[in-house]
Amino acid sequence: MNAIIKEAIELRKQGEYAASRALLTNLLPKPEFAAKAHLQIAWSYDNESQELAAIEHYELAIDGQLSKAEIFDALFGLASTLRSVGRYEDALNYFECILVEYPEAIEIQPFYAMCLYNLGRHKEATSQLLSLIVSTTDNDSIKKYRTAIELYSDDLDRIWM
Repeated sequence: MNAIIKEAIELRKQGEYAASRALLTNLLPKPEFAAKAHLQIAWSYDNESQELAAIEHYELAIDGQLSKAEIFDALFGLASTLRSVGRYEDALNYFECILVEYPEAIEIQPFYAMCLYNLGRHKEATSQLLSLIVSTTDNDSIKKYRTAIELYSDDLDRIWM
């Protein structure tokens, strides 16, 4: 069965989305592979810009038997897809869940910031991005101003007089 999943992934990478999904559909009746197949189907729909079709498969994947890493992938995919179709509140809930469950996964932070922006929470979004920049950069010019950036990012509206 893992060979089928690998073949489906290769088909997806080649842009053969329907063929990939057709292979994976054969695994859906098998409980030990259904969640993995749903995750791959969701990615196929996302890669094909069919986000609305992907959502159901992400949800089914999350409800199934996945490893911790696969659950992360499914949650991240679902949150990002929900944001991209304008379901910002739903996306925010998933992003916040991911941030709690996977605090080391900094790749979530830019997407979380975009969601905050979409919800009109611009200060929080900007603060989130500034914190990410100073915590991950190797750029000496930015590192030189780390303390100031961190101070300002905590209260972007403060006037310093």
